[in-house]
Amino acid sequence: MAEEVDLATAVAVEVAKQIPVKDAYDDAVKPGARQVGNIVEDITKTVLLALAPIQYAAALQDRFRDFLDRSVRRVPEDNRLPPPPQVLGPVLEGIRYEPEDSPISEMFSQLLSSSMDQARVHNAHPAFSQIVKQLSADEATLLSAMWTLWKQERQSFRQRFTQDYDRSSNTFSNIKMELDEIPRANLMFPENVEFYGQHLYALGITAFFDSAQQEPLYDESQIQNGIRIFKELRFTDVGRKFMEAVSL
Repeated sequence: MAEEVDLATAVAVEVAKQIPVKDAYDDAVKPGARQVGNIVEDITKTVLLALAPIQYAAALQDRFRDFLDRSVRRVPEDNRLPPPPQVLGPVLEGIRYEPEDSPISEMFSQLLSSSMDQARVHNAHPAFSQIVKQLSADEATLLSAMWTLWKQERQSFRQRFTQDYDRSSNTFSNIKMELDEIPRANLMFPENVEFYGQHLYALGITAFFDSAQQEPLYDESQIQNGIRIFKELRFTDVGRKFMEAVSL
């Protein structure tokens, strides 16, 4: 495993040596800057130069080559920038563990594309590769569904539920779901949705927000015996920036 980590690092270092990464990256974030479109037209060849001496990793070389080729081709030629090594290195390390067509691999590819795109490079924070590494395939699928809904309708997944209220102990219990829009059909482990929500919250990407004022519920004697709660699963500010970097 250490050898594979060194391979990914070698690629990033070789790119940094052969292409003026720092200057291009710094200029890209300056107002009014415009980069020459062909600055990374040969990025794949540059990467292969770094891979060439390491013959024992032939399968990994092919994986890197195909991954980089796909990520580069996604960026319009006039917008292309050299990838910052602090993004490229961790991304290459991350894809070693992912099937080529997995939602996690796609996130890594989109993040790398963002880091090479003059129009998107401001979204490609180096920390985002570490976030992608911590996601499960189900969480990536859930985030993608959330992002699609947000982009199309500026809406979030809603929940509405009630809880019983015990006046004697001043406690609430017994959640009864009335509305739950969180999609589960495409998840491998739909029973883990609550855990996924907690994990994504811990990563700072999403959170449940109150979407309306709570409603007290009363029995026939007009004594409160419950409450109705309205929630939405929304992206945080960090989450929106993250999704802009790892999605189309």
